[in-house]
Amino acid sequence: MNKSIPTSKAKGNWKSLRKIARQDQEGMALVLALLLGMVMMAGVSGLLARQLMSRRLSAKESYQQMAEAAANNGLNRILGVLNNAEPDQNRGFLFTLDNRENINEPNNGFSWERLNTDSPPAFSELCLDTSIDLPLHPDAKANAIWPTSEVPLNEENSPSMRDDGISKIETFYRLRGYSSPGTSGSTDSGEAKFIIEGLVRRKGADPKSYLARSRLERSLYIQSWVDINRSKDWAALAASYYELGPLQLNNPGLIIWHADQDQATAIRRDCNSSSMIDRLGGKRGTSDNLASRIWPIVNQKQPPSSIFKTDGAKDRIPGQSSDLRVWKINDTNLNPRGNCWWRVLCQRDSRASSYTRPSNIDSRRWWRRVNNRWQPTATIRLKEKDICTGSKGDCHIYVDQINLNRSQLLIENGSRPVVVHLLGSAQGQTTGQASTTGTISLGANALICGVDVNSTTCNDKPERLIITTEATQAPVRCNSTDHRLVLNGNSLPSAWVLMRKGTVALANNSELNGVIWTHSFCSNNHRLVLNEGSRGLRSGSNFQKASILWDWSGKGFAGYGRKTTRGIRGTGLDQFQRF
Repeated sequence: MNKSIPTSKAKGNWKSLRKIARQDQEGMALVLALLLGMVMMAGVSGLLARQLMSRRLSAKESYQQMAEAAANNGLNRILGVLNNAEPDQNRGFLFTLDNRENINEPNNGFSWERLNTDSPPAFSELCLDTSIDLPLHPDAKANAIWPTSEVPLNEENSPSMRDDGISKIETFYRLRGYSSPGTSGSTDSGEAKFIIEGLVRRKGADPKSYLARSRLERSLYIQSWVDINRSKDWAALAASYYELGPLQLNNPGLIIWHADQDQATAIRRDCNSSSMIDRLGGKRGTSDNLASRIWPIVNQKQPPSSIFKTDGAKDRIPGQSSDLRVWKINDTNLNPRGNCWWRVLCQRDSRASSYTRPSNIDSRRWWRRVNNRWQPTATIRLKEKDICTGSKGDCHIYVDQINLNRSQLLIENGSRPVVVHLLGSAQGQTTGQASTTGTISLGANALICGVDVNSTTCNDKPERLIITTEATQAPVRCNSTDHRLVLNGNSLPSAWVLMRKGTVALANNSELNGVIWTHSFCSNNHRLVLNEGSRGLRSGSNFQKASILWDWSGKGFAGYGRKTTRGIRGTGLDQFQRF
């Protein structure tokens, strides 16, 4: 039987239930409010941390960029010092020296710091003036050496590079390493590598600390050349062995001496002194400042004969285009038999063993008795149309021997230059000529010179008459009779002689307008007067004329003499490394 609940009691129970529910809802709201507050607090904290981190990263990136800029600016400043074109500020020679840490080398490999010390670095130019030394370091403290010690980019009172409200920011650079072209096998020109470090630090901070550090590696092309506009830097006379004699140098050029590496240290002590003249077997007082114009070098070679070749037309026997024509010109020892008997001028093709008489060559002879013997006197004219027939440009002719005592050889070279190649006993000769020495010997009354077309007057253009030989073996001092040029008086008034392994000797006091580059120079106690230019009628030096005529810049020929060295351009992309 169901029991009924009184109305008053039921109402009381309902109120109690509502009160309990209200209390539960109030607790949940408090929990939700606390959770929302925590979420908002975390968000605000994260946002604040992000802002702080972003600012810190931004500052760090700014410092790194400043370090990279310091490295780049430092390299530019080093190049500015080394490439200074002022003669009294020239330090380009440093480009030829390594300057990087190597504990197996003197001064731990920092060769630049050895300048003007008791153990100076070795240069290929033994009398190079390095007295200018390194620039002074801006920091006056002891042991600070430019540029391997930190060099500030800012002056003491300059404003801070970046204002962060803490203290002044300063930037520095230093050279960590330099590898010269010689490191990769070249001595003068080629690729070099700089390693420069840029640093950012607060003023007064520990020198071992930094805000940012960056290392820059840059490859640079280093080039050494002889300035074509400075005749005084070019070789007017060059040889490895000298019996210099009473030389009279009437041009501003140098006397290049290819010295022995073993004597380099002793030679350096004699630079610019009269003892240098004695070393070359010369006589003092024959030319002004002769000692200072002797320029000894080591580990360098004379230029190849290819610098005197553009079109390179070769003289051939007419109708035999495959064979070179080889001349023999002799007015003393004539052929008593054969097809060129009693002739001063003879020819053969490069594969033949006997000479023949050339046709259509302007050659005139007069006979007279000399020492109870009939001897001819000839005037031979090699016309432009007769040599290198049918070709244009420079003409290359080949000779076994030229021996003239009374005769003249006139070579037309006014409109195109002529190169005379002297063949020796081991070059271009068959068994029949193997005993013939390759010589050009001139008597006091002989003459070889270049002339303009239809002219009989020597044109005095040495860059247009080249005498060269490509001997395979160097002579022993002055003892060789092969690959030899003998001058006598004014017999060779104007020419450019390049005989890398040949000999130039004097039979009497002689005079030449031109240049002599040879292995052995033998004066035999006679005087050589070496001039530049001709009677003041031409503008420009012999070297400038030759450079234009033979396109030396296009050949990459950097010159021969006292060199200038510069860093001229980059060879690759810069590489930055951050620390």
